[in-house]
Amino acid sequence: MHLNKTSSISQITHRFAYGLSAIFLLTACPQQSPSVSTNAPRAVAPEMVFEKYIQQSGRAVNDPAAWVKDVFLAIDELKLPRSNENVCAVMAVIEQESGFKEDPVVPGLAALLNKKIDKMEENLVMFAALEVRLNQPMGTDSPKTFREAIKQIKTERDLAHWYEAFTQAKFTGIILDRFGKGVDELISTVGSMQVSINYARKLAQVIGKPTSDMRDTLYTRAGGIFYGTAHLLYYPARYDNIIYRFADYNAGHYASRNAGFQMMLNQLTGGKITPDGDLLSHNNANDDGIVKPSQTQTIITKLFAKSAKNIKLQTIIDDLSREKSIEFEQSTTYATVMQLMEAKGLQPIPAAMPKITLTSEKITRTLTTEWYGNAVNNRYKKCLGFIAQPV
Repeated sequence: MHLNKTSSISQITHRFAYGLSAIFLLTACPQQSPSVSTNAPRAVAPEMVFEKYIQQSGRAVNDPAAWVKDVFLAIDELKLPRSNENVCAVMAVIEQESGFKEDPVVPGLAALLNKKIDKMEENLVMFAALEVRLNQPMGTDSPKTFREAIKQIKTERDLAHWYEAFTQAKFTGIILDRFGKGVDELISTVGSMQVSINYARKLAQVIGKPTSDMRDTLYTRAGGIFYGTAHLLYYPARYDNIIYRFADYNAGHYASRNAGFQMMLNQLTGGKITPDGDLLSHNNANDDGIVKPSQTQTIITKLFAKSAKNIKLQTIIDDLSREKSIEFEQSTTYATVMQLMEAKGLQPIPAAMPKITLTSEKITRTLTTEWYGNAVNNRYKKCLGFIAQPV
């Protein structure tokens, strides 16, 4: 499953808050392969070679040829270059996220749901409402009660179906409030590439695809691969190493670029910003509901004042609001930091691995975005190495 700093019971979702600005750029900016020059695209290996790569992985994969075909179709539909690099990048993420399963089994989902219910039942009103509902049958076609059906939950899709049925009754409004409203908040990333449903819907609107039944679309092999490929490769980024795209896949578009920017600020000021890729405070409001300035914003403001840079605070805020867009790199704030780095004889840091610790009820060991990026990158290199071997 996809990992994140914070998560709900059903998923460990991407940390990103998708800005539409980055998606709208896609309609105007042709996308480039992560590591291949568009001036001289290389020939891609035949599909059968990638099929053999999947077969030799030791995984029990249903119909490897169909997986490879859908990867090629997604790359073609998104008008990305057909290259070994692009195909291996997508396959590396699929292998990491699901092991080439459309709706992968997630160990412990039933136990996590029971834990959530037990916690809610500490409230006596909730206890009464939940117990009544849990002992009702799931539907006319299922003799099992909701409580009994929990034992059968193996995948995110199972959990989504259970939750949708469970919350259909009118009196479950109070339960919905405690659970987190709708199923999209309970399970926000799904499918073989663990794609954010919100991201997929926004992209679908931009490129003219249907947005209804998006959850079911992502549970299909072709749908999960298409939107996962888009999230990985279908945005402009000036990275010199594809590992930063893998990190972004986990942490959010441009998180690696932003982490590099934060590291430059630390070098210029001696500050101690954690380079997590978040340039603004998104959930740091005071008692009056006013969002406090981020550490990044505060240090920039002090740096510019000390350096006699006459840049208004609102300009800095407006620039930082582009943190999920390529446009941030054309901003006054970004350009000024680059100028200060050059003036001090320091090398620019166009990207860095975001320092994010991944947490969830499902994680029993310390994992980070750096771990994720390296894990996918190793799979990527293994794929390229196999493809390079003589047939």
